[in-house]
Amino acid sequence: MKKLLSALLAIVMLCSLAACSPQQNGSSSETSVISQTEAQSAEASSEAAQEEKPQWVDYVEYSLEEDVPVENIILMIGDGMGKNIIRASEIVKGDKLIMNGMAHSTTVTTYSQSVTDGDAEYTDSAASATAISTGVKTLNDYIGVDPDGNDIETICEYAQSLNMKTGLVARQVMCHATPAGMAVHNLSRNNYPKIMLDMVRSDVDVMLGGGSQYYSDYKTIQDAVDEADYKYITTAQELNSVSEEDGKLLGLFAYDNMASAGLTPTLETMTSKALEVLDNEDGFFLMVEGSNIDTCEHKGDMQTTLEQMQGFEQAVDCALAWAQDHPGTLVIVTADHETGGVTLPENPTPEDINDSCFTSGGNHTNSDVALMASGAQSAGLCENELIDNTDIAKYMRSVLAEARK
Repeated sequence: MKKLLSALLAIVMLCSLAACSPQQNGSSSETSVISQTEAQSAEASSEAAQEEKPQWVDYVEYSLEEDVPVENIILMIGDGMGKNIIRASEIVKGDKLIMNGMAHSTTVTTYSQSVTDGDAEYTDSAASATAISTGVKTLNDYIGVDPDGNDIETICEYAQSLNMKTGLVARQVMCHATPAGMAVHNLSRNNYPKIMLDMVRSDVDVMLGGGSQYYSDYKTIQDAVDEADYKYITTAQELNSVSEEDGKLLGLFAYDNMASAGLTPTLETMTSKALEVLDNEDGFFLMVEGSNIDTCEHKGDMQTTLEQMQGFEQAVDCALAWAQDHPGTLVIVTADHETGGVTLPENPTPEDINDSCFTSGGNHTNSDVALMASGAQSAGLCENELIDNTDIAKYMRSVLAEARK
C-alpha cells in the first residue's frame, strides 16, 4: 500500500509541476525541490489524517451587540452556497440552520464583469472574491485586479493599513480563488505557485487550509515562509498546540484540497484557532470559506454537499459564539455564487433532497444568494432588500473607517 501511495504521490507531483508552468502577470517557473524524505513525510501525513463525522449543530440564536463600533470582521463565505442548498439543508436537518437565525438578512447579486460583457454565462469564484474584497467588478479568472489588469486594494490590505491583523481559513488549497482574492493580485487564478508566494509575502497573520504542495515542492516559497517568519505546520496536533505567542501562522494540512468535511482539523477547529490567534486590541479581519460546498455541487453529489454544509454550519456556530463574547465584532455569512442550479420540488421531504435536485450540469449560475449578518453595525448592511457583492466590500471599509475616526 505504501509503495502504491508513493507512486501515486509522484504522479500527482509531476502533474502539478506541469500545470504550474509560467503564465501571465509575471509568474515564473519554480524548480521542484521535493526530496525522498519530503515525499515520505507527505505520505505519512496522509496516512495519519483523521476523520470526524460531520453532524448538524443544534439550532441556537445568538445575541450580539449591534450599536457599537466595528473592531473585528468575520466574513464567512459558503462557496457555491445558493439559497436552495440552505433550504435543502434545513429540510434534511429538520430544523433551521444557525445562519438563518442571524439578526439581519438580504439578497446579493453575484454577476461578474465577464457576464456583463457577454464573455461568460456566470461568475467564477475569482471575480466574485475580488468583488467582495475590493468593491470592484472584474473579469472571470482575475484575482485582485480590475478589468484592465490594474491592482486594486484588497480587504486584507485595507485592514492592514488600519493596523489590524488579518486571517484566511479555507478547505481548498490556500492559494485558491477565494482566499487569494482577499489578499493578492494576479491576472490568472491558476497561477498557483506565484499566488502562494505572493500570499506568503502579503503579511497576512494567519493562513489555514490545504495545499502543502505549494510549500514542499517550491524552494522559493519555503524561503519566503522563513523570511516572513511564519510558523509552518501541517497537522491537527500542531495546530492545537499553537498560541498567539507563536506569531504569524501558516498551516497547510493536506497536499491538495481538504476535500472531506470531516478531515481534521475541521473548518470549525481552524476557525476557532484563527480567532484565538488574531484577537488583539487593534482588531482583525478574518475570512472563512466553506470551499467544498461548491466542489461537491460541481459533482452533483447531494450527500457530500450536505456534509460540507454541516462543516460550514459548525464554523458559523463557532464564529457567532465567539462574537457574542466579544462585542464590536461584525459577522457576515454569504456566498460567492450559486453552484449546481439546485431546484427543489413543492413541499419537499428529506427523501426529495437527492442528486436529482442539481439542474445546471455542475455549473455555476447567476442566481442571487443570501447574506446574513449579526453583531456590530450589522443592520446597515441589510437595509436594502437587494445589494450587489461589491457593496459588501464597500460596507466593510466604511464601518472600519468610521470606528477608527
